[in-house]
Amino acid sequence: MRAIYINEDNHHFYGCHPPEDMTPEGVDRLVDTYAEGTQVAGILFCVNLQRALFDSRVWESFWADYNPALGEDQPCLKRGHGVKNHLLLRERGIDQFARWLARCRHHGIEGWLTMRMNDCHGLEEYARRYPGADEHVMEWPSTFWCQHPELRRAPYRWERSFEGAFDYGKAEVRDHHLALIRELFERYDMFGLELDWMRWVMMFAPGHECAGRVILTDFIREVRRLADACAQRLGHPVKLAHRVPAHPEACLALGYDVATWVREGLADMLTLSSMLGAANFDYPLEIWRAMVGDKVTLLAHAEAVAQPYPEQSVISYELLYGAAATALHRGADGIYLFNECYREGDDPELLHHMLTHVGNIETLQQFNRRHAVTFPQVYAAGQSKRTVLPIPLRVPKIGCDFGRLEENITLRINIGPSLHAGRAVLRLGFSPNIPVSAFETMIVRVNTQPVVRCDAPQWNSISADLARRNKWNTDLPTSVGAALWYDLPLTALHADVNVIEFVPPQIDGTLEWAEVLVLA
Repeated sequence: MRAIYINEDNHHFYGCHPPEDMTPEGVDRLVDTYAEGTQVAGILFCVNLQRALFDSRVWESFWADYNPALGEDQPCLKRGHGVKNHLLLRERGIDQFARWLARCRHHGIEGWLTMRMNDCHGLEEYARRYPGADEHVMEWPSTFWCQHPELRRAPYRWERSFEGAFDYGKAEVRDHHLALIRELFERYDMFGLELDWMRWVMMFAPGHECAGRVILTDFIREVRRLADACAQRLGHPVKLAHRVPAHPEACLALGYDVATWVREGLADMLTLSSMLGAANFDYPLEIWRAMVGDKVTLLAHAEAVAQPYPEQSVISYELLYGAAATALHRGADGIYLFNECYREGDDPELLHHMLTHVGNIETLQQFNRRHAVTFPQVYAAGQSKRTVLPIPLRVPKIGCDFGRLEENITLRINIGPSLHAGRAVLRLGFSPNIPVSAFETMIVRVNTQPVVRCDAPQWNSISADLARRNKWNTDLPTSVGAALWYDLPLTALHADVNVIEFVPPQIDGTLEWAEVLVLA
């Protein structure tokens, strides 16, 4: 069964492959790596940042300001050797997107193009040029963006690049992006086009998002019209997909009226997603399915990065496997991988393991998985972050918090399908400077059944070598001091949601981390 969709991003092939791969064979080989003997159903090839990644007639290309005659001291070369690799492809008459799409058809999988609808790489760095700014992305903004500050969504602020994003409330911005979309449909034979609204999420001036829903829906109507014209030219359907935030409320607050898109036939596939990398173990897929019905393909973005709250994170591929299992069990049609293309170079064995296992419940159950309490990451400015953690051990006030219910702490952890074999253990991580002895009398329950403390289990990580090379924080967030383990009887566990309860000691400190580790 093929149910994995992988995003081949703007930089990986050009920036991580040597010049020797800028050949027809090298281009085809990338698709072969993803498609042969795997669960990959489709590949989405990124065509742009603020610049086009091909020799566009209507947008500035990524390498447009590079002049080989001027040597190595050119600002554009700060973008990396990918600039030269782009030029090599052009000089050799290779259209990598045409070849990639054709190679997908050769393998019988879906070949998509994906367009970043508001990429903001380097905007803040370009505008502020502060000490320590990342020079790699500082030269990525387009000439069009540089010359039109009046088209930015919040030009009076520069905390992050989001503020410099294009404002889709401006007709010039919509026309600029439609021009590239029109060219893609006129130029390529694709299975479909994905509009990636997660790069970088914020499309309208602050306070204008609600009015933006009508504007964006009308914009997508025109995209659908262009897709249908492309289908008529090619003689086969051309699908339209969208990558959007995980929660419908966040979509609406940001200006994405996804329900209307679906109702009007403007969406054939939706990917529920994070933005910068954050595993989500609680996709509201039942709500989405009720909204979109069975005719729309629903994908869930699975990540190896888990954030209990914005300031803390852990990287472990067991987290990605856990996120995939929970999403598929809740009814996702497939799993979407973003930025995992980089494993093709730094850990091909791990990539192959992912591509042969994370798209199917049965194959996922063969391996260890981590299921953590995280937050969905993407929300409109001013909305709730939907964070559960951290939780103070000492209850601040009685009778005012339905999530707390007095001194008791309650957690809801989703583990995907029912467990009939193996072992499940709960780990709770607390803030530093709390002695383990403080928890000696604490009773922990799962689905009302008391559970027993245990020692930390021994388990092998599928990504241990990669983690060591990159010096990743793989075990617990840095905010955790003491950690306690509890055995969870398989007979006490439910499929999907499991409720953990305990009354902590009423002392200063916080619960910083909670997860269920499933050992196959």
